[in-house]
Amino acid sequence: MDKEENTMERKKWLASVMGMTMPGMGQIYNGELIKGISFLAIFLALFVTGFRWMVLLPDRWLIFGALGTISMAVAVFVMVIDDAHRKAESLGAGFQLKPYNRWYFYLAAWLLGSVLVSGSVYGYVKTNIIEAYKIVGTSMVPVVLPGDRVFADKTAYSRMAPKKGDIILFVYPDDRSKILIRRIEGMPGNEVVLTNGKQERVPHGMIYVLGDNQGQSIDSRELGFIPLKDVIGKVRQIYYSSGDDGVRWNRIGMALGGE
Repeated sequence: MDKEENTMERKKWLASVMGMTMPGMGQIYNGELIKGISFLAIFLALFVTGFRWMVLLPDRWLIFGALGTISMAVAVFVMVIDDAHRKAESLGAGFQLKPYNRWYFYLAAWLLGSVLVSGSVYGYVKTNIIEAYKIVGTSMVPVVLPGDRVFADKTAYSRMAPKKGDIILFVYPDDRSKILIRRIEGMPGNEVVLTNGKQERVPHGMIYVLGDNQGQSIDSRELGFIPLKDVIGKVRQIYYSSGDDGVRWNRIGMALGGE
């Protein structure tokens, strides 16, 4: 009697819906805890690895690397949902409930896996690999326009040294919650012309940055030299652009990294 009370049909639609909430959740619903955890780990590893490889591509190919990574992740996600659906169908009505087949365990698993673990992985990619930014200012017109969305490579300067002409993101010295986009005009040891017309050598560990639209740019002419440690990443490609006139198709895919 106890055994009969501890059985319950695995519904195909519910396995699929639960699988949509998080990779592997459908497998947990089907009593395959280890398999579900493994699928989540594979999905997240694919996500991180794809973006790690993406930044090694030439600037003009970054958008295709991002699309490829997202496409592979979606394909794995769909495969995992389909696996849960098929397994639920094969289990039928005589499924023996596991100790963790309880709503509160599903909720805890979702909070841990989707919110905490997946959120941490997403944050890691944004902080350490690559991040998308929307440009709102006019300081880099005409090269970078308001409404451009760009890829900033956070790994670029671990593979190569920054150089004059690079477009970078850096922390605004007067408000460290803000990020500015400017072009490197002077590297350590370079001579730069200051606003008073005098020349000065850029100090060690510092760079001199200017906006391309110098009439509308707050840059090293006011801010002074910028510490290299405050550089967030190298801006490499415009992956999307829109303005009052709609989508700017001619700017999508435009490389900015100097390659």
